[in-house]
Amino acid sequence: MKPPMKLGKPGEEALSENCLDRISRLPDELLSNILSFLPTRCAVSTSILSTRWRYLFTLTTCLSFDDAPFLGHRYGNGIIEACPATRRFKEFVDKVLGLHRISPIKKLSLQCRGIYDYSDLNRWVSTAVQKGVQELHFKLAGRVNPAWLLPKLKILHLERILFFDFNSMERLFSICELLEELTLKYCLCDKRGHATLRTGVLKVLTIDECSFVQGTFEIDAPNLVYLTFCSNTGVKIVPSWKDSCSLVKAELTFRHCTDYSFYTNNDPAGYDRELLRAAAYKTTKLSFEMESFQILLKLGDSEQMPDFHSLSRLHLDSCTADSWKYVTSLLNKSPRLETVIFDPGFHCCQCAGGRYVGHCYYVNDHDSPWPSDVLVPFSCHAKVIEVHDFCEHTGSLSLMGHLLRNARVLKKLIVFIRCSFNLEVEMKISNDLLMLPRASTDCCLEIIKGSDTMPYFYAMS
Repeated sequence: MKPPMKLGKPGEEALSENCLDRISRLPDELLSNILSFLPTRCAVSTSILSTRWRYLFTLTTCLSFDDAPFLGHRYGNGIIEACPATRRFKEFVDKVLGLHRISPIKKLSLQCRGIYDYSDLNRWVSTAVQKGVQELHFKLAGRVNPAWLLPKLKILHLERILFFDFNSMERLFSICELLEELTLKYCLCDKRGHATLRTGVLKVLTIDECSFVQGTFEIDAPNLVYLTFCSNTGVKIVPSWKDSCSLVKAELTFRHCTDYSFYTNNDPAGYDRELLRAAAYKTTKLSFEMESFQILLKLGDSEQMPDFHSLSRLHLDSCTADSWKYVTSLLNKSPRLETVIFDPGFHCCQCAGGRYVGHCYYVNDHDSPWPSDVLVPFSCHAKVIEVHDFCEHTGSLSLMGHLLRNARVLKKLIVFIRCSFNLEVEMKISNDLLMLPRASTDCCLEIIKGSDTMPYFYAMS
């Protein structure tokens, strides 16, 4: 008995034969561009598909190497010493770079948990440099002493790097003559000394949580366009752009302990004040954490405070009565401010004999009013104000009323209260807040208990 005949449209069989492998018929340039988005190990694995695909991976413009698949179960054990798995990874990288045929390489990424010889790292980077590499991304275990020449490098990201000394820092940056974007995250140097980066081509600079406690890292970039500066110690950015007006956007976060005598450099807060004053006009986001208001002290009152013309978001950690007058000066000079965040709230730290618990001073069972000479009128252009860890026993209610009386365009007041508060306390807080006079008739109150996703809403009308 003959098998049943398949029915279909005329010419369907011939059409399906011609369309079996449309991808392979794409030009080399397009296929290699697609493979460039894959980890290099995955791109190489396509070579077994057919003769057409055998060497397409050698045309990719981005190379991304990660030794985690080679290490297998060892991956979760931290730094891996030399072993057969690391040797296989080294041979794989050598072979891929040896077969690679495209120049320039747009990006070379190396993520290594294993320990490799300097000669291996130098060989890989030197090969990429010969091919005109434009971006280098490293995440390496152990100490690295780069001895590479990077004349065409434009983007450099360094994360969790312990520099041997300041001379090694200066050598590294001096050979990157065309560097346009630099990111340093969690980098440190625990030696005494000084390093300087002077460049006229750097446009994007990000320095996040870097520490040079016993020395100074000075950056002079007169043509800087974008700056992100977050909680750094011993980093001095020379504000040489103030005359050329090249700076377009700055995001600044300051976080210092109150005891500056811990630092061996002369005035770490002075570096931050100089930066804040110079970048004030272009700063869009500004944060003060861990009682870092000392940075504001020498900026002066409202008349001497620089204009924060572009500031849209302000974050204040533990605002105190001592620092409030400087905060109001800053608010007066921020005409485009949209959001203010007080985290973990307001604290009347001038109260003598108070019992300190965490961030709070508890004096008695009633709200501790702030001194009348502190609560002076000011101008607040914010549309949204957030207060975290609101507690009536810390002077929060009196300052909240002061805010509402001066925030004339406020649209929303968001108050985060503690999870431990019962319903009776919640209702008391909401009633107290609703009774406060306010300058904005459009303002609504939103109370959020802890991290709950379903807040309680109260309209202020």
